Amino acid sequence: MRQRQIPSAANSSELSLAVLRSNGAEPSMPELLRYRGRPLPLPIPIRQGSVMQSGHKVSRFRGRGMEFDEVRHYQPGDDIRAIDWRVTARTGKTHTKLFREETERPLFLCVDYGQSMVFGSQFLYKSVQAAHIAAGITWYGVQRGDRVGGLIFNAGGHYELKPQGRQHGALMLLKQLVAMHPPTPQHFSEHQPRDSFVTQLQRLHRLCRPGADVVIISDFSELSEESIDLLRGLKRHHAVTAILVEDPMELALPSDKRGHVRLYDGTKPHSVELANPHYAQAWQKRAEQWRAERIQQLHRASLQAHSISAAYPVADQWHEVRR
Repeated sequence: MRQRQIPSAANSSELSLAVLRSNGAEPSMPELLRYRGRPLPLPIPIRQGSVMQSGHKVSRFRGRGMEFDEVRHYQPGDDIRAIDWRVTARTGKTHTKLFREETERPLFLCVDYGQSMVFGSQFLYKSVQAAHIAAGITWYGVQRGDRVGGLIFNAGGHYELKPQGRQHGALMLLKQLVAMHPPTPQHFSEHQPRDSFVTQLQRLHRLCRPGADVVIISDFSELSEESIDLLRGLKRHHAVTAILVEDPMELALPSDKRGHVRLYDGTKPHSVELANPHYAQAWQKRAEQWRAERIQQLHRASLQAHSISAAYPVADQWHEVRR
């Protein structure tokens, strides 16, 4: 995974938030609609491996593919396995089904709004950055003529959208990116029941048809052996890209701050001492180890992972993702 070259954090966050039309803590339709004119192209290597197909759009040539087209009278040479027996019985004349060869690759966004995603120390909450990434890729799919679908999940539930064409699917997905965004961390309950990351990946398996472009946007904080197996299974049938959303404070404590801060890790609050250098070193060491483990786990699942910081606009970082 490449290290990003990002402008100094001294750049005005307030100005950037104003440009993005965002408050940083929750997404809104205006800020997500903004990406209609600034779409985020999919990472270049996403179309690779055994799921590569020739062509991208649904063929207008009639063949014996997977997508039903019409019924017509049986002609000599037609495959008898394609005979429509119901129409044949109703009309008294033999009819056969025609299909279009389906080579389209639907675009499917999986967005993690879990409790650990509702955190941000500088610019945007990770969950809001995830919404921005999803919106940018969604509009790219619309621009490309793809059908767009998605799975959005938080601690309290999930939303499923089967791939739909034109702008209808995109707008439905964006509306749910706003509606499904969780409350602020102080409203979380330590004992709140929630579906696991594994459960969400099982849903993803069920929703995605073979050959789709699948983009998973998460901090991948709940990776396990079972989830790695599920991700590996997804990769066998789809072109899968993992977008790892991070916050700077997850990697290192700020060196220019003093006092204590209270952080919430998705299950319970913690008090963090900023001025203690030994604590800061231990924090950074543990954070780097945890990050390396997550990246290694994603690689074990044969996934191409890309890191995006919540501390800067995604548009300023996407050129690194596209390399």
